[in-house]
Amino acid sequence: MNQEVPLKRFEYSITDPALYRFRNVDVDFEKKCLRLVGEGLKVNATIYSGSGVELSDELSDGLVFSLEGILEDGKTINTCSGLLVLHHAIVRKGQSGKAWHLSVYLYDDHDDEREIRFNLAMQPMSENAPLN
Repeated sequence: MNQEVPLKRFEYSITDPALYRFRNVDVDFEKKCLRLVGEGLKVNATIYSGSGVELSDELSDGLVFSLEGILEDGKTINTCSGLLVLHHAIVRKGQSGKAWHLSVYLYDDHDDEREIRFNLAMQPMSENAPLN
């Protein structure tokens, strides 16, 4: 019996600040939180995921979760809201398994000029491991 392990948590550490504004991206579906830490900027948000996330289901594509949280920039502390989207990534020839893209869209509720948007890729660490 092959038992799936639900998607729980993943963390990105980004070493090149020229590529992304954040040094750490931490998404925890068990605790339902998203944390971003960057150069003078922090975000702590709650993920409203509704039911469980089943990434092994072929029909699970374009999963959308709402986000609400706090955005700090060293000068102000504002509320923020947005979306977290999980969608299938195109697997290149020669690669096996399923890959997913995680897209985050956050908006400062008090400053229409400030938004945070980024995409990250997720893949199983092993060829035979399910990403779930």
